[in-house]
Formats: sequence, structure tokens, C-alpha cells
Amino acid sequence: MKTTRIRRPIAFGALAFLATISLVACAAGGSTDTPADGNSLTSIKIGSIPVTDAAVVVLGDQHGFFKDEGLKVEFGNPAAGGSSVVAAVIAGEYQVGYSATLSVFQAVAGGNDLTMIAPASGSFDDPAKGTNDLITSPKLGLKSAKDLEGKQVAVNAAGGFAEMLGKNSVLEAGGDPGKVQWVQLGFPDQLPALQSGRIQGFVAGEPFGTLARDEGEVTLTNTLYDVSHDEWLLGTWFASRAATEKNPQLFEKIQAAITTSLKYSVAHEDELRKIIPDFAGIDPKIAGSIRLSNYATPLTVQTLEPMADAAVRTGLLEKKPDLEALIWKP
Repeated sequence: MKTTRIRRPIAFGALAFLATISLVACAAGGSTDTPADGNSLTSIKIGSIPVTDAAVVVLGDQHGFFKDEGLKVEFGNPAAGGSSVVAAVIAGEYQVGYSATLSVFQAVAGGNDLTMIAPASGSFDDPAKGTNDLITSPKLGLKSAKDLEGKQVAVNAAGGFAEMLGKNSVLEAGGDPGKVQWVQLGFPDQLPALQSGRIQGFVAGEPFGTLARDEGEVTLTNTLYDVSHDEWLLGTWFASRAATEKNPQLFEKIQAAITTSLKYSVAHEDELRKIIPDFAGIDPKIAGSIRLSNYATPLTVQTLEPMADAAVRTGLLEKKPDLEALIWKP
């Protein structure tokens, strides 16, 4: 069934959230600045979708991990979905992008030569730690994802990561995802639509899953756990293969800075949560309780396979990509 787009105004607070949470990007070569100390820094711009995982890079930048590699990171406007970030990287507007690994798979299947340079976020092998839960209202009395047949379920982008997760959960519950109406609706608009009865469920991203549960809505299923009970890679930092081949030294530095940022975030979750309100525009109490991704999940063929298999199973990919070839090796 085709995904229907619902348009409605986004509240100012939601716009503030989207405007501050993301990272943006630039042309493939980068530019060089010379600070007061005389040490030159290469300016880079990194594209991201509006998710809390971006805080990892913000925290790393604050601690100087990028500067240690001779890099200066710029921040800017968000992209609505991973496919938009992919398009910008392909166009040469961004050097590095963050997206769900599915968006990279789909772009490669479409003939674009991209490579994954670092992991970004993973799942946990714990059903209570879902960052992309399928949320519904307890008033509806739904027992499983199969009960969504004949109902409207919101996802942030048609044919994207959230839709794949929702369809896979319906399949896992013994249902037919073709009998569900998948409605395209931005993350900030999903909870109000559920509360008004316009939709009967949505595949949440954080902090919207936590916000929904705080408002009395419930988790129908952990969509990530439905894909695999083992941890697997949800998001990745990626680049144009041509850009990495042209300037491998630059991307080694970017890779090193991201890797250090991930390790630091795992060891200092309290610091990560403290910076979320500053750039995300949300209540510190919410920032202290939202579910974070697994930032220790490595980028390997094994951690990429669950996403690839689910994408094929749900019809969002025709065939499984060459996962080994997608992983960049300096």
C-alpha cells in the first residue's frame, strides 16, 4: 500500500528542536583555517538527521577530539530523513553524513558509490531498551503489531528506516504489512496525531518515544528487537567513495575523531545527557530519561546483516548488498 503524506504545521518548539539538534555538511574537499595559535585546521561539515545520536559528535567536538585530528566541525540545519543526507553527500555538498544504514543500502542499490567510514548507533540485546518502539494508545486495546492491520501508522519518511521497522514487526507478529496504511508524518507531529485519533500508532524515534510514554501512551513492540535479538547497527557515518579515495588521509582523521567520540560517550553517558537539552531544546528531565542507542556497536558485516535481511524481507530492498565492500578500509 502506498504511503500517504499528511501535512500540518509544526509547532515552534518542534522547529527549535529540529534546528538545533542536527549537524550539517559541505563540499568534499574541505577548507583550511588558521587559528591564532598558527596551527591550521581543515573545516568539515557533517550532515545528519534530527536524532539524539548526533549528540555524540557534538560531545566529541566539545572535548576537542576533532581538533586533535586537525579538523574544525561546522553545525547547521537538519535533514528530514536519511535519504536527504545521502543525496547531499552524493551531490558533494557534504563530506560525511549520518543516516540509518538502510538509506545507504538503498542509495548503493540505486547505483551510487558510497562507503561506510564509522559506526554511529546500534541496538541493544534487551527488549526494554528500544529507541524506535512502535507506539500506540492503550485505549485501542491492541495486543500485537498484527492488530495494526486496517489501521493508520505514522513513519517519518516513506520507504525509509521507520517504515521498514514497522513492516518487519507486523510480519514478525504474523500480520500483513500490506494491510496497514503507512502515513508519512514528521516525528514532532506523530504524538499529537495519535492523541487526536488521526493515527493508531507510530514508529518513534527518541526523544519522541519517551515523550509519548510520559503522556500515557504505550509500547506495542520493540521494533529493533523484532529485527534481531542480538545487537545490530542502526546508523552509520558514510561518505562518497570517490571522496575517500581522493583524500584518504582526511577521512582517516574524521574516522578517528568519530571513533574517539563514540568511545567517550559510552564511558560518559552522564555528559552526553547533559548536552542534549542545550542543542535539542528539550526539558533536562526528559534528556535524563530518554533511551540512548548503543554506541559500542561496531561496524562489521555481522552487525549490518540484520538491517539488510529485514530490508529485503519487507520489500524495501530487492537484494542484499555486498556488505563487505561497503565498509571503508583506509
